[in-house]
Amino acid sequence: MRIRRLLVALSLGSVLAGTLLLFAGPVRAQSDSAQTLDVVSVEGVIDPTVAGYLKAKLTTAEKDGVHAVVLQLDTPGGLDVSMREIIQQILDSEVPVVVWVAPRGARAASAGTFITYAADLAYMAEATELGAATPIDLSGSDLSTKVVNDAAAYIRSLAQANGRNEEFAEAAVREGASVTAEEAADIGVVNGLASSLGDLLRAMDGQTVTTNGSTVTLETWSEADNAPSVIYRFQDMNVLQRLLHAVTSPEIAYFLLLVGFFGIIFELYNPGIGLAGILGAICLLLGFYGLSVLPTNWVGVLLITLAVVAFIVDLQIAGFGIWTIGGVAALVGGGLILFSGSDDALAVSPWAIVAAVIGSLVFFVSVMTAALRVRLRRPVTGQESIVGTVGEAQTDIAPEGMVLSKGMLWKARTMETGIAAGSKVEVKATEGLVLLVEPLHEEESSPAP
Repeated sequence: MRIRRLLVALSLGSVLAGTLLLFAGPVRAQSDSAQTLDVVSVEGVIDPTVAGYLKAKLTTAEKDGVHAVVLQLDTPGGLDVSMREIIQQILDSEVPVVVWVAPRGARAASAGTFITYAADLAYMAEATELGAATPIDLSGSDLSTKVVNDAAAYIRSLAQANGRNEEFAEAAVREGASVTAEEAADIGVVNGLASSLGDLLRAMDGQTVTTNGSTVTLETWSEADNAPSVIYRFQDMNVLQRLLHAVTSPEIAYFLLLVGFFGIIFELYNPGIGLAGILGAICLLLGFYGLSVLPTNWVGVLLITLAVVAFIVDLQIAGFGIWTIGGVAALVGGGLILFSGSDDALAVSPWAIVAAVIGSLVFFVSVMTAALRVRLRRPVTGQESIVGTVGEAQTDIAPEGMVLSKGMLWKARTMETGIAAGSKVEVKATEGLVLLVEPLHEEESSPAP
């Protein structure tokens, strides 16, 4: 019996091993015959999270020896420091880097223009745009000539290195010029148009690029099979990176700031298990992280803080009048100037400001008003809750005895000459676990007309 079981186990193991080899063979053969291409999605503000994410993906691509890396780009711009980190990584990459401004409706504005110029090859989908790379400050005024000249020289050097249109590059920085995808292809800003991944692989095929002194000819499309000749793998951010990147959205950072304030205020007025305070603190931390990354006008943050203070003052005086009006004005003003002077894409949407005003009013008029009432309400548990109730003397109280009140038996004491058993008494105060009572007269217990 043992030998039979052993033979069965060996047979099953052989079948399993053969099955694994059967499936492993074609996959390995395909990997050997076809090269790999990474498609890395970059969407939103260029911030430290995006810079770290791209640097990691390009480093991994070099280690894996991929054929090329495609950066699918859609950005309104971002931080100069993060942009320069990305460009340095692209220029130092041993793997060809291709920027693809896609999908339709996407753009590569401001920092995205610099990144596009830094790529070995660049393509744009239809109905996309590129440009508007003028450096700006939070006051909305022009920056010093020195800063503009530095940015212009930087993008001009990138254009020269990759054989792209230098005149438009400088105009994008000095004049904020922008072009459509068709115009960009016509004047040599990008290498061509590609509205789908298939179009991109066709356009890239046969292109020769130089990376770190070595020349590479891209082979991405098979004319004989009319299909890609590479295996492409899509890369994206992990959960933590997505979270940190999401809070750099102007609207999300704006709302996180308000929700953080509201959570902490609610916890202070209605202390409990601390859930509201914890969530409020987390929202504040994430909100301030987003504000530290975005081109924030801190006067706007101060106005938002003053708006919350005004709402609290009106809540305390139970007025909801002039202080509320001032709070609404400060909240609207803070939202409008929070990112003033930056690109229009980084401005807080008017609808987001309206939603913030309505949400704030609902929170303070309903939620906080109810929390304040609960806080001021007479306690409904403990010894203090029994003060003012009516009980019945179970024994003679002279001056001490026992009283039944709210279904519980209490030790009681009176300052009167004595209270007979069975009489109604009113609890006037407590001393520890002893009730101080007085006899309840019939006229006192009858309701007032």
